[in-house]
Formats: sequence, C-alpha cells, structure tokens
Amino acid sequence: MEVDTFADAALARLTEAELAGLLAERARWSLTYGPQDLELVAHALRCILHVERVRAMSAEFEALAGVQHHDGGFAPRSADAESTVWVSAFCALMLIRGNAVLASGPLAQSVRLAVDYFLDTQERDGRWVDPRWADLDTTSHPVSFFNVVLALGETHRRADVERAWRAGLGFILAAQGEDGGWYDAEFHPSGVEITAHLIQDALVAAVLLEDRADVASSCARGLGKLRSVQAASGSWDDDNVDHTMDCVRSSMLVARLLARHAPETLGDLAGGREPDWIDRGLAWILAARNPSGWPDFPGMESNLERSCDGIDTLIKYRAYLGRDPERLARLWGYAR
Repeated sequence: MEVDTFADAALARLTEAELAGLLAERARWSLTYGPQDLELVAHALRCILHVERVRAMSAEFEALAGVQHHDGGFAPRSADAESTVWVSAFCALMLIRGNAVLASGPLAQSVRLAVDYFLDTQERDGRWVDPRWADLDTTSHPVSFFNVVLALGETHRRADVERAWRAGLGFILAAQGEDGGWYDAEFHPSGVEITAHLIQDALVAAVLLEDRADVASSCARGLGKLRSVQAASGSWDDDNVDHTMDCVRSSMLVARLLARHAPETLGDLAGGREPDWIDRGLAWILAARNPSGWPDFPGMESNLERSCDGIDTLIKYRAYLGRDPERLARLWGYAR
C-alpha cells in the first residue's frame, strides 16, 4: 500500500476501527475486571490518552493506582508481589499523564510514590536494573518517566529527580556504540529495538528540556543507525512488527525534534527531503496488519499488545504529518 494514497481521513477511520476493537476486548486488559498483565494495561491506557478519553475512562487510571505497591512500584502482573522497574515506569508514565487531565489527589499521591520508588532503586552509576530487561532498556523507562515529571512541572523531590535524571542520561550516553547504536548481547543483539527505545524514550526529551547539544548529537547518530539497518521492504529486525513500529515511532519524533531544535546534527539524514524511511516503514506496518489488529510477525494471529502499538503508531504518524514537533512530543508527554 502506498502511503501517499493513504489519506489522513482513512488513517483516522482505521484508528477508530482498531480502537473500537480494543475497547470491545476490555475484559482482557482492564483492571476493573480483575488482575491483568500490567504491560498490556499500560499499552491500552496509552491509546486512551492519545484519543483524549481519559475523563470518560478515569476508572481505568484509578484501578491502576489501586494495584501500586507500598514501595511505589508495580509488578508485571497485578497479582504479583514484587515490584520491577520496567513495568513500574510504564505504569507511572500512564498515571502522571492521566492525572495531568484528571487532577486527582489520590493519583497525584501515586505519582509521588512512583518518584520515590525510582529514586530509591537507581544504582550508583545511574542505571536501573530489572532481571527481565537489559540494563540500558530498563534505564530508558525511568528516564522517560522523569522526562515527563520535569515537563509537567511535578515538584516532588525536584532536585533529586533532576540529579537522577542526569545520571540516567549519562549512563545511556556513555554506552552508545561507535556506529550510533546501542547493544546488549543477551537481550538486544541486533541493537535495533534498544536503539529505537533509547533515542525516543530517554534521550530526545532532553533537547526540549535543556537544549542538550550532546544529547541531540547522540540522537542523530542513533537515528542514522536505524535508517542504515532498515530492510528494503521497509521493516526492521527480520520483519518484526513490534520492532518496526518502535523504529517508525522513534524516527518520527527524533527527526521532527532535531529538525526544529538541532538541525545541524542531522547532516544528510533527510537528504533535504522528508525522511522517506519513515513512510516506507509505515507502509510495511499497514501491509502487515490482519483484517483486525496486528501480529508479532506477518501471517501470525493478532494480539492486543501489538494492536495497541499499531494504534499508537497511527496516531503518532498523523501528528507527524502535521509537522508540529511539539504536538508530536505531547504524545510522549514531553510537552504540555
């Protein structure tokens, strides 16, 4: 499918159809129905945030706060006992962004507890650790949460947050490879997914928050790495739908923000034109879609988590077409 024939109105209709499918499956991801996989819950709530249905579905955010542990963290499954960093950050991101709309006292307290949790669990070298994830990928999520804490003006332990945020950024920047990518032999041997995560989730917000030239340069190098390893088909990582969606979303945000705030870092990445690899990636994603929802790889059955990623990607692509970097950044929570 050619992207230039896929008009915004058609993208909007597809997004609404997929969202309707997600809501029809609410019992499979909503905490109001009982214990759930919190990674899936967070994926679904991100879609709810994007389509501005937070007030209508405030019970979902309240239910998420209701399964927060006393230490301020969350467990991968809401019925589990032990908090882990990666899913805690994803959940905390949904709570702080949801409460920017709801202005709820209990949700505000949950956000403050989450801030305490991440300050308490950071290692001395700036990283966070989660046995389920690579240290670099794990670290990107609390940094992303602190990006939003800073962008939205949360004042709880502000000086400590700024210190921890810079330490996390430093840990990530120090680990970048010479080719612009980030790697972990056990979790991310290709470097594709982890590079996409780090430049969008952790780093590029610093260009908005502090005009960090070192971060802008690092993001540009990471963006170049992603472009260089895209397949001719438009996909990444051997037709991995999840990783391709990550790369498209990351490329959209980083390309737009750097073009506005640090164009000198881009060099010939866009070749003086719109980044064509983004459109080719989206075309592949659309072609990989099943009649309803997305699979992990083309030809497999759809699943809810990947379908949430598809909705997220479509919404962000429509914002990307609008050419306003701050509007796009708001979909990550990095701007008001």
